[in-house]
Amino acid sequence: MEEALISACEALDGFGLPRAIGRFNTDRFIFANHSFLDAIGIEKDEIGGLSMSAFVKIHLQSPEAANAGRLVPITIRSQDKQTTISGHAAFDESGLVYLMLILPTVPSAEVEAAMAVERERERQETANYIHEYIAPDLLSVVFSIESIRLELKGQNLSTEAKLRELGNRLTKLIEPVFRAT
Repeated sequence: MEEALISACEALDGFGLPRAIGRFNTDRFIFANHSFLDAIGIEKDEIGGLSMSAFVKIHLQSPEAANAGRLVPITIRSQDKQTTISGHAAFDESGLVYLMLILPTVPSAEVEAAMAVERERERQETANYIHEYIAPDLLSVVFSIESIRLELKGQNLSTEAKLRELGNRLTKLIEPVFRAT
């Protein structure tokens, strides 16, 4: 059984998927593929003499969380203690624990360019919405405020000044929108 599992971990190594197998009750690694070893920064001949708990923190909320087939979150600290990697552990009935690390991704230039194009498209959509819907309504509010201010002219100087200030503030908000077109 263990040979088949080790063979599967080796096969996953071809895809760069970091995997390891250990015995939970003895706190020892049985096998780790090259991707796993590279991720935690140790050599293949070192893994057999190391305890899993020296690198792996299994976040068990309760003893029942270690039931067969359940995924449990883990964090792994590299040997130089500079990197923390997330992943999952799965347990089986015989006490084996399967460790699976999440691969960090480095976006390619194409992905970065596509993300920049998408952000610009969203910015343009927002600007268009503001120009077409919000700015005209704000301008209408400014005209209404100015109309009310003119009706009160000379009656209540304090209210007239407050309305003038409010109209000026709204005008300053929408002027850049109309200047941009």
